[in-house]
Amino acid sequence: MDILKLIFGAIWFILPAYTANMFPVFVAKTKFAKKYNKPVDFGIKYGRKQLFGAGKTWLGLIFGIIAGSIIGFLQGTLILGILLASGALIGDLVGSFVKRRFGLERGERAILLDQLDFLIGAFIFSSVIMEINYSYFLVLVFLTPSVHLLANYLGYKLGLKKEPW
Repeated sequence: MDILKLIFGAIWFILPAYTANMFPVFVAKTKFAKKYNKPVDFGIKYGRKQLFGAGKTWLGLIFGIIAGSIIGFLQGTLILGILLASGALIGDLVGSFVKRRFGLERGERAILLDQLDFLIGAFIFSSVIMEINYSYFLVLVFLTPSVHLLANYLGYKLGLKKEPW
C-alpha cells in the first residue's frame, strides 16, 4: 500500500509538468497557432542547426505554462504549478538544444533524453521553493518514460503527432 501511495503522490506532484509538456501538441493544431506561432529561437542558428528547432514555439511555451499552472492552481499550489510547468518546458528546450547539437532532427528519437529532460527541469525549478523529494524523483524517473511513450502513441493515433514516440 505504501508503494501505491508513493506512486500516486509522485504523479499528483508532477501533474503540472506533465500537463505543460503535453499541452503544446494541442496548441500546435489550432488555426490560431498556424497563423501566429513563431519559434522560440526565432530561427537563430548555432552552428548549422537552429538553437531548438521550429517545433519549440512561443505559443506552445506560453500555453503549456498556463495549462500546467492551472493544474497547480486546482491542486492548491499555484506557485509550485508555475515552477513545475516552467521548469518542464525549459527542460524540454534544453533537451532540444542537446538533440540539435548531436545532429538529431525534429521528431527523431533520443531515448531517455526525450522522456526525462522536462522532468529534470521541473524538479530543478521546484527546488526554488521546496526541497527535492528524491523518492518522487526516482519513482518518476522509472515511470515517466512509459507514460511519455504511451501519451505520444495516443497522440500519434489521434493524429496530433507525426511520430509514435
